[in-house]
Amino acid sequence: MDSDSDDDFAVFGMDASAMANVVDDDSLTDAELLQKAEVAILETNATSIEPLLAQAASERTRALLDMALLLAKGQYADVLRLQPVQDLFSQLQQSDARKQASSHACTYIAQALEVRFAASDDKLSLGYTVLFAAIALLDLFVQLNYTGPAIEDEKLADLYALCHVLLPAHESQVTKIRLHTNAIVSLQVDGESPFSICEHPYFLELARCLLHYLGLQSFVNWSHPEAIDRINTFTPMDQLSRQPRTLNGFQRPISTDVMVGLRSMVSHHWWCGRALVAHQRLLITKSPSNTLWAETQLCFSFALSSFHVANCSSPYLPARAELEWGLAQHYFEVKNKGRADFSRALQTTGLQVQLSGSMGKRTKFQVKEVAQMVLLAKSRVANTQTSSEFAAATAQTTHVDFGGLSTGASEDNDDDELSAEDKLVADGEAAYRTITRDQADPDNILLEKIAFTDTIDNSNLQVVDQTILLALCLDVKNSNANDGLTREQMMPYLTRVLDNPNNWMVYSTGLLERAWLECETMRSRERAVLQMQALVDQHTTRLTITQTSLKMIQDAAPAHERMEHIYSLVFPPRYALKRDLAERYFGLGVYNSALEIFKELEMWDEIVQCHQLLDQPKRAEAMVRQRLEVAPTPFMWCSLGDITDDVAHYETSWNVSNGRFARAKRSWARKLYEQGDIPAAIAHLQDATKVQPMFTQAWFFLGSLAMRMSQWVVAFEAFTHAVQLSPDDGEAWGNIGSIHLRLKNYGQAFSAFQEALKQKRNMWQMWENFLLCAMECARYGDAMYAMHMLLDLRDKHKRPIDHEVLAWLVQAIVYPTKSTTHGEDDGTTAVDDDSVDASLVDVGSMAVLDDDDEDKIPTIAPPVSEYNYTKQLGKLLGRITSIVTNDAKVWQVYAHFQDGVGQPQKARECRLKECRALQKAGWETNVDDLVPLCKAALRLANDYLQDGSKAALYDCRMYLKTLTKKVQVTFADLPEVVEVAAMLQDIEAREAAAP
Repeated sequence: MDSDSDDDFAVFGMDASAMANVVDDDSLTDAELLQKAEVAILETNATSIEPLLAQAASERTRALLDMALLLAKGQYADVLRLQPVQDLFSQLQQSDARKQASSHACTYIAQALEVRFAASDDKLSLGYTVLFAAIALLDLFVQLNYTGPAIEDEKLADLYALCHVLLPAHESQVTKIRLHTNAIVSLQVDGESPFSICEHPYFLELARCLLHYLGLQSFVNWSHPEAIDRINTFTPMDQLSRQPRTLNGFQRPISTDVMVGLRSMVSHHWWCGRALVAHQRLLITKSPSNTLWAETQLCFSFALSSFHVANCSSPYLPARAELEWGLAQHYFEVKNKGRADFSRALQTTGLQVQLSGSMGKRTKFQVKEVAQMVLLAKSRVANTQTSSEFAAATAQTTHVDFGGLSTGASEDNDDDELSAEDKLVADGEAAYRTITRDQADPDNILLEKIAFTDTIDNSNLQVVDQTILLALCLDVKNSNANDGLTREQMMPYLTRVLDNPNNWMVYSTGLLERAWLECETMRSRERAVLQMQALVDQHTTRLTITQTSLKMIQDAAPAHERMEHIYSLVFPPRYALKRDLAERYFGLGVYNSALEIFKELEMWDEIVQCHQLLDQPKRAEAMVRQRLEVAPTPFMWCSLGDITDDVAHYETSWNVSNGRFARAKRSWARKLYEQGDIPAAIAHLQDATKVQPMFTQAWFFLGSLAMRMSQWVVAFEAFTHAVQLSPDDGEAWGNIGSIHLRLKNYGQAFSAFQEALKQKRNMWQMWENFLLCAMECARYGDAMYAMHMLLDLRDKHKRPIDHEVLAWLVQAIVYPTKSTTHGEDDGTTAVDDDSVDASLVDVGSMAVLDDDDEDKIPTIAPPVSEYNYTKQLGKLLGRITSIVTNDAKVWQVYAHFQDGVGQPQKARECRLKECRALQKAGWETNVDDLVPLCKAALRLANDYLQDGSKAALYDCRMYLKTLTKKVQVTFADLPEVVEVAAMLQDIEAREAAAP
């Protein structure tokens, strides 16, 4: 294929013109019928597929449309039971590629599909069979882990045979436990493991294998890591479509025959991107996978091209594509996290949004109305459909038992006997879906919603527009500091979404995000935690006033409604939601409740913490050893090492994982660091970063240890990786600046500290180093700004004013022609090694100049002293002396400045204050205090002599006479005292001779 041809995108799917022609043609080909079915599946619109069945010209096409109809109805397991799907997986299991023991499942499935496509006489049907099977597997995984309703294992047991293809060829037994264990290992990527407590991960693994072939057309599986320089960067789509994917790129070893079977598809890239995002969200790590990110870029690039708004009759699918691409950037923690794509989705649907204000009340007893924030939103096309019966019913849920009897007014007495938590979260009973403030706390004074004075237009929104509002709310969180103002700005978005319960999962997401915000305030924290508990419970059983039997539970909120917009929402999987709930309990100090959930989720680190807080350390060790007898996983061996402090367990964990479990090396390195063996710790951290290069904390720890050992190159590379992964890591930037400062690269150090201070503005150590770099680079304006910041932070560090830098500033700005340069002719500067302190090891103790090194400070003469700098320096000195009034050296510098700007009287006043600052208690008996005082007195006397007036001479005589009178007995022979006495005689003579 010519990479520069106009048919590039036809290899991956239909082009834009072909998609546009599908819309209104009455005589549709089989390919066009299936393309329409693809769109209907994306929209979860079963009614648009039914008419297509009558137009199908072949039995194969009709069978595929039946599969599409089942997908749109949410009957994913039934799709996998169909004969075409069963035949497909049977052929994959019998392929020769599977017999290669060393091959990854994704690789040999791709090779088997390649052979199958080459031999097929109907590549169109085969391609859609693979696609629909992959969609069913992915949606089934998402239903079981994210949305519910839950499905009993017995009803899925017949599907385990399909997943046999994921196991090595020599294994004949297929069990859920074996499939689960194998999937957890196979889904590892970039050294990180999936969350082992997830439900049926093998469905995701099999979906990833099929979609990897369709969407990426590559034999290279995700176990091969991508280059680190791809993270947090976008690659233009024309480059992505041409770069080979071997180990660090893209390669599509697809024959021409296979391309024919894939050319008609329009959504396979989109579904592949969805599977990649689901894979990323499944990983335990908080750092994104660079390998998955590189593949996600490719898939969504083509998906956005195929579903551009110009190619679609409705704007909602293009908007959903933009929205999901933006959420993908959020999950992968890309800079700006999808903000631009959220805005494009908003423009595509024509949603009108304005964050405004209106007068209203928040509390029940509030008398005076105050301005409240409100979101005004209106869909371009009003949603004329009534609210979802499932979402609307659950928005008004009442507590009922499994017998179908509502605990209404007739049972008020029984309800009164229960606590709020017992009524809302009862074991074996359905829980409230929406928890009101009064239900959580009858004494609560806050209104359920803000009572606005003026009527707010809450017209029903399109569901897609509601998902966009939730994304915009997420963007507010991503773009601002985590403080009260940000939470106040987010709440109007959630309130507007909750006004219209149009969709089960959209409404649930709004409730969850509101609970997240309310967890931060004391008044709403109890309601928020109970709300999260209710959302956890809704995954399985739930009764409402419209559902009074178990049969109605099964029929309520069916899978297709829950799944309709799940990929456009940030609703977490059930295990992550339970983990969040447990962490909230832990934060509130409810350790026993948190411990029970942590045990269920097998979060051993947190279990250990809870047992330690409950004074039960031996129980944690016994539990871990018990789990090791059942399944000796690398994670469990590592947890045992954390509990027992035995590094041998870390080594076992590393060996069991075949050198792929990076956490074992990180924990091993930390333990060796605590034992003082820093060189060995560095070696283990280097091993960990090779396996998992996307873990920012490991790079930072490696850099810190390398600085301690003066391994500057290793430290610099480590912190460089850290800031590439996390550009807002101020401490890493600060350490890069410290390394440059140590190596005397002042210009680069200055730039690094600039980046560091963008994030760590309250870190005085960085300001001191930034000040030094600014002076070395003759950036005097920045230096003065740094000194102002040090004054602002004075309550944190209590350090004395750096009078040496002040003197440097005065000399450079006020006396530029007298400044000297200690560097070479090319303008470089030289600093004595002693002037860079050994405390450069970490960011908490950065290099500053000692008070005795004044003669070692180099200066760089600026071309001309600017009046603006002089004015700024005068303000700086004035501020310093108003804060620090007893520092003699500062007054000496200030006097020198006043001399330079032609203010001799002010200079004399400064020197007089310098002398008074030196007259500390007991100065007349301490020679160390007396000598500098005498020198200052001589400088003051010279100022009086330059004035020459009789009043000045009189003031000088009186001051020197007082000074000598106190020390003439004890230190009469001291040279400095002798000089003062001689100056006094001269002053007396001049005063006597004055007219």
